Amino acid sequence: MKKILFIILMATCTISISAQKKNVIIDVSHDVDTIYTYVNPNIFNLYKDIVEKQMGANLIINKDKELNEALLSEADLLVILSPLNRERVTSKRDLTSVERKDIVNYVQNGGRLILFMDEEHRVDMKAFGGNDIVVPFGMEYGIDLPPKPNAGATTVKSEVIQNEYELSYSGSRSITGGTPISRMNSDAAPVHGAYVKLDSNGKIAAFGETMTGLMMGGVEATFPNGMKVVWKGKDDATFMKELMEWMLK
Repeated sequence: MKKILFIILMATCTISISAQKKNVIIDVSHDVDTIYTYVNPNIFNLYKDIVEKQMGANLIINKDKELNEALLSEADLLVILSPLNRERVTSKRDLTSVERKDIVNYVQNGGRLILFMDEEHRVDMKAFGGNDIVVPFGMEYGIDLPPKPNAGATTVKSEVIQNEYELSYSGSRSITGGTPISRMNSDAAPVHGAYVKLDSNGKIAAFGETMTGLMMGGVEATFPNGMKVVWKGKDDATFMKELMEWMLK
């Protein structure tokens, strides 16, 4: 009898622990998923390793579902990776009116969001709706900054990230407002990423490019002229893990 009760107790504990797992949604629904594996063939495996093995959370890759209230109700953290092809042909190129409204409501009501918004030659920011998401929280995307090929970026020590990390960066659009998380490596050191915390416990972090979210540090790229480059950003994966962990606190 004691053995049976022990088995039941252990089963109950296992169910309880499983139920406490956080859900992390990585959204790639506004471009074809192969564009992301083209720039980093290991991107989805990296997220799986970080979210499931290292953080002990559930990973959901959203490739085609609308980011509406029903889907967001399942998310403890939403990570939106910017479209990378301005001429993409997809069923859902830009954020729908429902997505824009429901994502803002999600954060205002305590949800957690990381938004990567790439440069204008890859995504029409106005059509996509990036500012419709960040402006309600005191941040704003602007025009593209002068390109700085493989310059890299560096974290700013804050409550989010306590260590100095090297991040990938080769160009971005400007971003104002919020508290800086990272800056580009240059004399002017423009903001690379920033965050806002709400009284509702909602959190939003916004970045003016997507290389860091694609964890491209160390990836070798070959250009049409045959030139090869290995992207800076050796700490991208560590940074993303710590950022997502802070978001989930």
